[in-house]
Amino acid sequence: MGTLRRAGSEELFHLPGRCLVGRSGACDLVLAEKNVSGHHAAIEWLDGAWQLQDLGSRNGTFVDDTRVEPHARAVLRAGAQLRFGRDAPTWEVTDASEPRAMARNLATGDTRVAEGGYLALPDPDAPECSLFQLPTGAWVIERDGEQSRVDDRATIATEAGALWRIFLPVALPGTLQDSDAGLLVARLRLRFRVSRDEEQVELTAFVGEQRLDLQIRAHHYPLLLLARRRLADRAHRTPEPDQGWMALDDLLRMLQMTEVHFNITIHRARTQLGKAGVLDAASLVERQPRTRRLRIGVSQLEVGPLARRHSALSHASTAAFRASNPAPAAA
Repeated sequence: MGTLRRAGSEELFHLPGRCLVGRSGACDLVLAEKNVSGHHAAIEWLDGAWQLQDLGSRNGTFVDDTRVEPHARAVLRAGAQLRFGRDAPTWEVTDASEPRAMARNLATGDTRVAEGGYLALPDPDAPECSLFQLPTGAWVIERDGEQSRVDDRATIATEAGALWRIFLPVALPGTLQDSDAGLLVARLRLRFRVSRDEEQVELTAFVGEQRLDLQIRAHHYPLLLLARRRLADRAHRTPEPDQGWMALDDLLRMLQMTEVHFNITIHRARTQLGKAGVLDAASLVERQPRTRRLRIGVSQLEVGPLARRHSALSHASTAAFRASNPAPAAA
């Protein structure tokens, strides 16, 4: 995604779809230098490229030492050098790719960037909620299994009281479902391989000749149970729209898992798929609004035994990990 780096430092700034630059606290990129105007310039994703516009600043905006005329625009490429004021510090465009969904902590400035269109807050390893785009183009927030619409630049509070501002790329309805490029959940074929004791679940995703090795992970097991339900419904000739739906409470009993732990598990599964390049990773698990029912969002499914060699290696790795990381002695 679009990123700027301040010269002489490791300070990075991820660009929202429209970024206001200036001294005013209302700007997205706030600069303290005295020769920077309150609303100095704007950087915006337009027509497939980042464009910089000077907003009539007193001391000028410069791209590669060339002044941008007041209210004129300049297209930015990776490597471009930007200055907001003639003697101001330089910012380099280190990444000129399209914007992605992100959130910025209003107190600390920490930034979280979406993977595969999936953004978990406040931290991917300890998520409380997630944001993602529906195939219609709308963005939603999912918290405690319920979804509600969320708008660009909304502010979200976490349980600890931290405030996060959300920045969402603008997309036309149907952008995902009509896309011919990229990986989408609806095009995946999932192959589960399960050890005899069901302690090890290996997952591989295929799109045509492309293969995504998702390896053996604990968070694959709930997906396996959902996949089995969908396959069983298909075997009984249940209509496709009705296939695979399970009551969440029944699934939690089968897993012997709390709802909080389950939600974290689903967050991890979606995040892994997003990092693998799937554009709509949140669609891996579908939920029916206000029913507490859910299903796996992939229709092409295969379940089979895990090869003994892989199972043995996995158990050996687990044993080695436990041996090198012994549990603390009881007090």
